[in-house]
Amino acid sequence: MPRLPPPFANDYHYRSFSISSLVADNCLGSGNREKPLWTYFSTYLSPREHYNLFGIDTTPCPRPFAETLADKTFIHYPNPIKGNKPINIGHCYSVVCALPDQIDTEKVPWAVPLSGERVPSKHKGVNQGNQQLKKIWQSSLFSDKLSVLVADSDYSQKDFIGEQVKHEDLVTITRVRSDRVFYRQFIRDPNQAKTSGHPRWYGDKFDLKDDQTWTEPDEVHHVPFTTKKGRQLTVTISGWKQMLMRGTKNYKMNNHPFTLLQIVVRDQERNSIWKPMWLIVIGSRRDELSLVDCYQCYGDFRESFSHRG
Repeated sequence: MPRLPPPFANDYHYRSFSISSLVADNCLGSGNREKPLWTYFSTYLSPREHYNLFGIDTTPCPRPFAETLADKTFIHYPNPIKGNKPINIGHCYSVVCALPDQIDTEKVPWAVPLSGERVPSKHKGVNQGNQQLKKIWQSSLFSDKLSVLVADSDYSQKDFIGEQVKHEDLVTITRVRSDRVFYRQFIRDPNQAKTSGHPRWYGDKFDLKDDQTWTEPDEVHHVPFTTKKGRQLTVTISGWKQMLMRGTKNYKMNNHPFTLLQIVVRDQERNSIWKPMWLIVIGSRRDELSLVDCYQCYGDFRESFSHRG
């Protein structure tokens, strides 16, 4: 039975992660870097049996007292004082890590840094991440098997996913907000006569906050697991296949169906422990991963990134 950590709690303490402790300054700097950062850590990469697992996130680096630091901006930074806004002044960094199989790390969550770059104040972290990942996917170190990239809901935007689906050997798993609206892919009856005009792409609406719009899932798995405190819980993973999101002029998302996952954790009395979590799994090779694999990948991402500081 696979190990299934419940990655529901929004534990933001990892966002205080120090970039200077990740790598030496000359690795992160743009002027002195002689080779990509991941080549420094290639000996520590431990791919999984069927795929390589990666995670991406944006982390703040507060520098409120650095008066001469260039390009400072307001950043999201958790504040433990009640009533204070979660903001600070400094830089944000986009960090890409490889996530080794925990069997090889003696079940200790570990994130191997591959790329860390500062996000300019006028740019978004997802755009910086696109640039980093483009270089990584071109590396021969990761071209031998399927790659799985995991990210939180900030990366469920079209301008990020629309770039990642261009890579044939990549599956992207991202969390999505519970107020998103998706659509079933419209499948025309082969016996129906073709009509003139624009072809129909989108079927019935699937509103995550309105269960009246949900159809029966295509696949459901119930997986029991025990917490570290001995509590018996059950994870119910429901999957809807051939889902679509609205596209844009630059990103024709109607050409890229995905699998939508709902994860619900219940106790022995069948009471829900947390609000349902939603994930999307997109990429031409997504069916090579089971629903349990996808949930496990996201759980490993949250667990590894929360321990990287």
